[in-house]
Amino acid sequence: MKNLIPYFTLGYPDNQTLMKFLRIMPVNKINYLEFGFPSNDPRYDGPTIRETHKIGNKNFNDNLYKDLFSYFHKNRIKMYSLSYYSDIKPKFNEFIDYLKSRSFSGIIIPDLIIDYYSEAKDTINYLNKNGFEYIPFFSPATPDKIIIDISKLTDSWIYYGLQPSTGIDIPYELDYTTERINSLLPGREITYGFGIKTEEDIKSLMKSGGSGVAIGSYLEKMLAKNDESGFLEYINRIRGALDA
Repeated sequence: MKNLIPYFTLGYPDNQTLMKFLRIMPVNKINYLEFGFPSNDPRYDGPTIRETHKIGNKNFNDNLYKDLFSYFHKNRIKMYSLSYYSDIKPKFNEFIDYLKSRSFSGIIIPDLIIDYYSEAKDTINYLNKNGFEYIPFFSPATPDKIIIDISKLTDSWIYYGLQPSTGIDIPYELDYTTERINSLLPGREITYGFGIKTEEDIKSLMKSGGSGVAIGSYLEKMLAKNDESGFLEYINRIRGALDA
């Protein structure tokens, strides 16, 4: 079964709306969940997701989500935090302990291998020793050597962005992009995100060996409009494209 990974920024557009959408989301249609912990500087996200961080910073209250995190864990939905190292570095160990206490399986750290590369190996090794998955995030701009070297440090799935950041629309050649990452990391579980627009894109990515897709910006816009029916229809449509 191909993986469907919805993304949500915690606290956006407000806690009540987000919790409502999380409760109506069909757990039998998704595999993992990606939760963005609001950042003061989400520099590698596009304008849509950056705005969600700004609002999420004002709203997020962990106590409101504790039961929902437990609900997804009980339904065997693996949860991953997307967190910026610039935010969590001063309290890194405590933050990882907190995520584990909330039944998260791992963490995606977009700025780790870009702005803090000298600390990346020690950070990833710490996560490995604590039984917590580090999910490498790469894009077409990531040098081959870094992709290979960082991937050797973890057995987890790989998050590969088709665009430099969310909500950015730069022309790219899908076949070339997938051939490159597959040749660098043969046999690895590759999940694609950033710039997936159509069901045909999804079908092509899966035929090229992709293990799944992450979707975020489009969902966040539906939450902002309180569009429950559109949200559910979109989840079902993406699930259908993956299953096809």
